[in-house]
Amino acid sequence: MQSDALRIAVVHRDGLYRDCLRRCLAQAESISVVHCASGLDHETWEIVGSCGPDLLLLEYGLCRQQGFCQPAKGGCAASPAMKVIVVGVPNREEDILACIEGEGAAGYLSVDSTLSDLMNNINAVMNGETLCSPRVASLAFDRVSTLTRRIEHGRAGERTRLTRREAEIISLIDAGLSNKEIAVRLNIEVSTVKNHVHNILDKLQLHNRYSAVKQIKEQRILAGLH
Repeated sequence: MQSDALRIAVVHRDGLYRDCLRRCLAQAESISVVHCASGLDHETWEIVGSCGPDLLLLEYGLCRQQGFCQPAKGGCAASPAMKVIVVGVPNREEDILACIEGEGAAGYLSVDSTLSDLMNNINAVMNGETLCSPRVASLAFDRVSTLTRRIEHGRAGERTRLTRREAEIISLIDAGLSNKEIAVRLNIEVSTVKNHVHNILDKLQLHNRYSAVKQIKEQRILAGLH
């Protein structure tokens, strides 16, 4: 093993995935897998910090479960220079955008990515670059354009008001429930839930539900509903 080998930590709930990834990465002389874990608790961050990895491969499901800000804050505390690649991102626009907008992520890999894709992304991220498809690049540009328009129209500082039903739905989205699960919980039709989500996104001028949750938290608008 080279003394200047890239130090990588892997955090993923699937034990088989972790073990296979560790074995594959270990075959590269320029890479050293310094730690593998199944969760993002405080103890994990302490261990990761003591290992001093250059890069963390982090499961998307854990990001969605605990929030993107948690990996970022934990990573900074554990190892300030550590970069994060989120793996296993679903091929849905809202999930991809949530990953891009998430704090702390330097890159991402979709669920159908190969080992070759992973190595290419690792090399890119460690060189200060991010690899993405033309479609994803277009989504990102659209998002930036939307934010720019909001700023130009003076809406960045405004507090958006939601109805109580919309607030309930946002809270359930934040809890990780799907549209169908929300419909069952509130005893309404799935189509009604979709309409409410559409109205929320329209009010906030956003493209995905996770961004809406994040923005609402930042604006602290839930306490001022009508």
